[in-house]
Amino acid sequence: ETMLTYDFENRGKMSLYEYLYKCIKDDILSGKIKAGEKLPSKREMAKNHNISVITVENAYAQLIVEGYIFTKWMLCQQNKW
Repeated sequence: ETMLTYDFENRGKMSLYEYLYKCIKDDILSGKIKAGEKLPSKREMAKNHNISVITVENAYAQLIVEGYIFTKWMLCQQNKW
């Protein structure tokens, strides 16, 4: 499991969640985050970046909706079909 570190000072006018979403998405697209790699928990990510868990939840939710990441629960459901 990789501990991802992002510099929120560089986010410009983006909200915290938009910036986190963009950083993770860019890391996925560039291959820095490999397919199937476990992301840090919401709490870990929030603590590491001194942001709220809600901010991380929002970023992860956007990545899930767009198909960049998935949850264990989603995998379990997929295996039931």
